[in-house]
Amino acid sequence: MFKRLRRIVALMFAFVMIFSTTAFAAENDNSDELKITMENVEYSYDGQVSKAPAAAVSSVTIVSEEAYINSKGNVIIPVYIVGYGHNEIAKWDATKAKYVKDITYTRADRVVYAFKQYWNCGKAVAGKHTFKFSTTSINSPWNTVSAIAQFKISK
Repeated sequence: MFKRLRRIVALMFAFVMIFSTTAFAAENDNSDELKITMENVEYSYDGQVSKAPAAAVSSVTIVSEEAYINSKGNVIIPVYIVGYGHNEIAKWDATKAKYVKDITYTRADRVVYAFKQYWNCGKAVAGKHTFKFSTTSINSPWNTVSAIAQFKISK
């Protein structure tokens, strides 16, 4: 009889523990707290679309009519590049120019076909100067396209 009583008490204790765990979980559900949910999700991408392998660099043009001296007295030279290149090298006389920024040009289907890069050539000094630029295609035929221009800075 003592064993049977012990089993009943153990069984009751087990039921109490099971139901008390559920009760504790319910206590944490406070309906006064703020909740966040996600509804009507939409994703969009306004960037360029890849539709085919990138075009190899086909031409480079130094845009001399847009070259200027900025407010800090530095010479800025824009270069128009058709196609995708890398390993750009820009030099003003024998000194490496510093990349400033670029503008991308896209077709109606938002595929990029060209870039205009701006290069800081350093302080403007009166005299004749040579600007050289080259870039290599990122894919076949891995060609290198370059351009050279003479600039005259005068007072």
